[in-house]
Parts: sequence; structure tokens; C-alpha cells
Amino acid sequence: MKNEVENLLRRRGYQILGKNQKESILVNVDGQDHLSSLEAEYTVERSGKKFVVVVKRGEGSFDPTEPGFRRKLIEYARAFGLNGILLVDPEAEEIHTVSFKFPRERGLDFYFQFFSALFIIAIVVGIIYLMVQVKLF
Repeated sequence: MKNEVENLLRRRGYQILGKNQKESILVNVDGQDHLSSLEAEYTVERSGKKFVVVVKRGEGSFDPTEPGFRRKLIEYARAFGLNGILLVDPEAEEIHTVSFKFPRERGLDFYFQFFSALFIIAIVVGIIYLMVQVKLF
């Protein structure tokens, strides 16, 4: 099965970066830290984007919108911090890309846009102020 998955990934243009890669997770319960880890079968890259690979094994839900499976995928996304997750079904030869956005989380883009807007407003106000001082307005 591993060769099938690797061949499918390569045929679709993905370069395998790592196999059975582990990331540590620190869980704090009542002030006490507990070290845990999460293992990804593969990490891959294509077009400059990196992904964690989750392979379908046997029966069971492989629907990323199903709550239990979605929580597992979010765990992978947070632990590995890559561009997304690839769901690979070797029997159907399907690869699906999954990523998550949380509306309450604001990334650097939000702050950059906010401060850019403030800067532009400050420049406009400054120009109007100068025009009033020189009596052009």
C-alpha cells in the first residue's frame, strides 16, 4: 500500500519530503505539561506548498466535514503548520486538499491591511492640513 500511495503522489507532481515524520505537542493540564507527539505518514511539496498526507485505510469516514475526522485533521494542521492536508485514497486514486480558516484568528494580512489603511488616511489628512495652511483649500 505504501508504494501505491508514493507512486500516486509522485504521478500527481508531489515531491515526498519525509516519511513517518513526528511533531511534538505539549498539552498543559491543570498547570502540568504532558509531552505527546503526532506522526504524519508523509510530508510532501508541490509548487512551493507543503502538505501533510493522511492516507485512507480500510472503511470508515474519510469526510473532512465529519466532526470527529475534522478534529483529527485540525490537529495535523496545527501540529505541522504547513499549507494544508492531502487526503489520499489509494484505492480510488483520489487526492483531496484540505485547509482550515478560523474567522476569529487574525493573521498578519489583517494587521498589514489595517495599518496600511491608517497610513493612507493619515497622509490624506496631512495633505488637507497643509493645503489649509497654505490657503489652497
